[in-house]
Amino acid sequence: MSKTSAEPISVIAITSLVAGSAVGGMVTSAVMQARGVKLALAPTVLMGRHPGKGDPGGGPVAAAQLSGVLTGLREDGWADRASAILLGYVSTPDQVDVAARFVAEARAVNPELFVLLDPILGDGPGEPDEARLYVRPKTADAVRAQLLPLADATTPNLFELAWLSDRRLETEAEIVEAARALGPDVIVTSAPAPPGLIGVMTIDALTASHLATPRREGAPNGAGDLFAAEALAAILNGETPGQAAAEAAARVGAVFAASDPAAGELSVTQAALAQPVHRPSARRVGATRPAFAMGVDGCPAGWCAVSVDMNGIEDPRVEIYADFTSLLGAGAQVIAVDMPIGFAERPGPAGMRQCEREARAILGPRRSSIFPSPLRPALAADDYRQALALNRAAGGKGLSKQAYNLFPKLREIDAVMTPEKESFLFETHPETSFTLISGAPAAHSKKTAAGRAERLAVLERHGLPTGLFEPHPFKRAAAAPDDIVDAGLCALTALRIAAGNAASLPADPPRDGRGLRMAIFA
Repeated sequence: MSKTSAEPISVIAITSLVAGSAVGGMVTSAVMQARGVKLALAPTVLMGRHPGKGDPGGGPVAAAQLSGVLTGLREDGWADRASAILLGYVSTPDQVDVAARFVAEARAVNPELFVLLDPILGDGPGEPDEARLYVRPKTADAVRAQLLPLADATTPNLFELAWLSDRRLETEAEIVEAARALGPDVIVTSAPAPPGLIGVMTIDALTASHLATPRREGAPNGAGDLFAAEALAAILNGETPGQAAAEAAARVGAVFAASDPAAGELSVTQAALAQPVHRPSARRVGATRPAFAMGVDGCPAGWCAVSVDMNGIEDPRVEIYADFTSLLGAGAQVIAVDMPIGFAERPGPAGMRQCEREARAILGPRRSSIFPSPLRPALAADDYRQALALNRAAGGKGLSKQAYNLFPKLREIDAVMTPEKESFLFETHPETSFTLISGAPAAHSKKTAAGRAERLAVLERHGLPTGLFEPHPFKRAAAAPDDIVDAGLCALTALRIAAGNAASLPADPPRDGRGLRMAIFA
């Protein structure tokens, strides 16, 4: 749901402003700056320090004044162009009225506006206990009645979910049922987890997942604000709620590690927020069997594959298959392979399939990694000379030796591919995947140490540990190191496909003479 480059991502945050503490709007502002998001902050309270440190100074913003701030933003065009509204801490029922009215007015002019509710109501076990509220019960009731129905997603802790759903929550099944009763997608922080860990659950109408990260005792205030801001930034940059939850959890952990426990404050400096992170893997709640997303690249010994269990039951793994039929027999639910699928009978512009032209257009310095696929008549050739002649006879300009060397693998996939297999088997391209996942083409060739390092960093960040690839797990005669890394990038695309979050190049792909889709997914 990211905006185009012509429409910068911008967020309106309605939450607290505590001048001297890393909580509320101060945290949100720092996160949005780090993620390249433009922020407008409408404060609901103005304080000098967190109330936990003593008299905070200041106090709630009058509802009329908050309304005036939001009116000024609306008249300046913020409601028309904003990507999202973040609803955080509200102090009074009157403020809830103002916030709800503003969201409704903004949605009237900007229907695609995304609304994230971070219901800062209280903390504690999963039971709706008024004694654990940070705000008055009437305010908490107003958040439930007026703001929750406006939200596309919400990030309650376990107590807040219990309050919003008016249920006692102890088990995962109870949490899932309560979350689905609310309506929006729900990311539950402080979910149950084994000792020493803290859980995060992501729940939508169809699926529920659970991830766990190390628990930090005596964690400073502001962790929930940090989590919500990071999750929203990730969603606005195209991540699914589950991916956003993993990103936010990793970011919170990194900031915790950079913070001084004695200070009692989060370190939300730009340096702390820019640290590389490793997203924790999630397991599918209620799943009893693995379900694999597989990334595949050709290698000298056949096909190398990186498989990731989408249900989180088994660890990621790397394997080599001697032939493509054996690979299909492994039973992966989604397969993304770095090999052309579907071959034109006649050449398109620049002698390329449309998907290849579109991929090259976004690859910048890596565009040479995409070369024209042969025309279908050339696949029948017995040697390079004949392949070149057949390709030219069909209208092609020529055929590189590199393309011809792939003929055995092209024929292997083509022999088993049917339109029916398009539900689980997809063409991809690792450099294109890297570009769309990381936001820019790789700066270095994959054959260099620097290029390998930057690709491994992306794989690590998205849940594929470097130990899967280093030390290189196979003899080079069987698979080169970059073959395995390419398969890993393809696996990330398989995961994006499974989540409904992958791009198709082109968006409406043509079909070849056999009815096969000609598209690169990334």
